[in-house]
Amino acid sequence: MSIETRLLSLILSALCCANAWAIQRCELNGESVSPYNGNTTAGKSGVMRCTDDDGQVRRLDQTLRDGRLVGPVVMVLADGERREYSVNERGNRDGVARTFDAKGTLRKEENLEDGNAVGVQKNFAEAGHLQELHFSAGRRTVLTIAWLADGSLTELRCAAVTLVPQDREVCGHAGRASEVTLYREAGKPVGTVSYLQGQLQRLAVLDREGRLVRNEELKDGRRIKRVFYASGKPRSEADFIERDPNSREGREGVAREWAESGQLTQETTWADGFEQRIHQWYLNGKQKLRQQIRRDGRNQERTTESFWDNGLPAAVNNERNGRLQGWQKYFTETGVLAREDEHGERGVLLRRKHYGVQGVFEREERFLEDGSRI
Repeated sequence: MSIETRLLSLILSALCCANAWAIQRCELNGESVSPYNGNTTAGKSGVMRCTDDDGQVRRLDQTLRDGRLVGPVVMVLADGERREYSVNERGNRDGVARTFDAKGTLRKEENLEDGNAVGVQKNFAEAGHLQELHFSAGRRTVLTIAWLADGSLTELRCAAVTLVPQDREVCGHAGRASEVTLYREAGKPVGTVSYLQGQLQRLAVLDREGRLVRNEELKDGRRIKRVFYASGKPRSEADFIERDPNSREGREGVAREWAESGQLTQETTWADGFEQRIHQWYLNGKQKLRQQIRRDGRNQERTTESFWDNGLPAAVNNERNGRLQGWQKYFTETGVLAREDEHGERGVLLRRKHYGVQGVFEREERFLEDGSRI
């Protein structure tokens, strides 16, 4: 439900004497009527005008058809903002909707279908120039172009096909890749983008000091995204095969993360849309974790080898669907086996074996369902 529809509902359903938004005076075809008394509007057609000099909505012109609120609406708020739209028989906004500020400047123009945005949507600056253009399809915004007053671009997200005259050149629908500079404000670039037939080819994002923060490129069928520290050193990188958005194939590639010192801290390998391997490292360069993930239908099995910061093993854990299962091993910082736990269905702990400082078996505990030991 739109903001206007909710606001209108509040107005028409509230009690006059109790609600500050209540419309106090309403007239239809020269007769006094009340939106709270259906008998006064039953079967009537025309424009019902309601006014309230003290309310948030100062004026409301609502079209009635055979006693039903259907058709054009004009709403004027206390700050002078004016909204014009139409309501269908379902009570949803339908058709072209416009919003004007107190000076009468058009600030928003929407195309709606049963309350949902469809096609071109426009936002205008206070000075009157087109500031943002969006194109909506299937309840998604598939195109966005935003401008400064001098016509330079501040934002650009393209669709696979040309949708409006303004996207032809900048989105690369003219037969060649575009080269576009985006600006944070006049004279201050925020980065550059390049599109070919609506597909992003390159992207570079700068901070306010002009330093590279993030970049992205499509190269040899792979999309590579990088994020950088303020020092310019790499912070993360994702290198994946570029898939058709409509393809059922999942993510495939590698993602990496680094500390600012330059030490690689994590590497994740993806295939068929799922994580396959995860490796982690301490800042001293020693291995921290090594994880292998396998899938069997809807089930996921994960084996995790953890290490102390001296490189010696700390634990070996087996999981199934996020719960420990089977035997788990735990080691001291010297790499000696200290304990083994056995987990059954639903991850319930069944048995625990204790080992001495030399790794020699000492004793075993068994656990009941309530956690008590025998």
